[in-house]
Amino acid sequence: MSEPRHGMADNKNRRAIGAIIVLIGAIVLIAAAFVPWYTQEIKGSVLTYTITINENAFPGLPGSNGTIQYSCSGLPPILSCPTQTSYSTLKLTNTGNIAEAGYFMMIIGFILGLLGAIVGLMSRGKASRSGTAIALSIIAALLAVAAVGFFAALLPGAIGQDTPNHAGTGPWSSFSGSTTANLYGITGASWTWGPAVGWYLGIVAFVILLIGAILILVFRKDSLPAPAPAPSATGTAATPPPASP
Repeated sequence: MSEPRHGMADNKNRRAIGAIIVLIGAIVLIAAAFVPWYTQEIKGSVLTYTITINENAFPGLPGSNGTIQYSCSGLPPILSCPTQTSYSTLKLTNTGNIAEAGYFMMIIGFILGLLGAIVGLMSRGKASRSGTAIALSIIAALLAVAAVGFFAALLPGAIGQDTPNHAGTGPWSSFSGSTTANLYGITGASWTWGPAVGWYLGIVAFVILLIGAILILVFRKDSLPAPAPAPSATGTAATPPPASP
């Protein structure tokens, strides 16, 4: 009778592990909401200076200052790096809408993932709660992958709408790429663009959330105790039928 009890305990522990994995996925997803999702790098030479300018785009509200940030190196003393700003200030209305939608997807995904982890941990004592934990975790995972896919699919078009006079190749023509252009006063600058760390974290969060949901699903039920075996007849003497009168 001890083996079924061990089986029940094992399933409870595995569900708890799945819930903890879901929690980790939710934390990774909320971390992704506060780091850059897209970056552009301009690199070139002016006189004796080799200049590098990085523009990093964060998810968030379009009017929130700091959703667009810059880092620079090699600038001559008379120049300064652009200050942080917002999508609204730069009149990047459509791009800002994409950033806002992705931001709220991640926030909602984090909340659902957190709830899924809590309910999953509670299901360690009551297997019937595991269904709710699975549903919450899967929805959180879907929101994570939706934010990633939404960003990659729609961002180039949004950038194109925000820069109607663009010409040649640029972030409006592909999600990731490179070309040469005259930018920031640099002639023939090397220009690269593509996803930043936050976008990749969104993918990681999706995978972790999905793994946690699968673990809870696989071990959603406690093992039932096996039925008691029938008494053995070994060694029992047979009772003869009663004698006829």
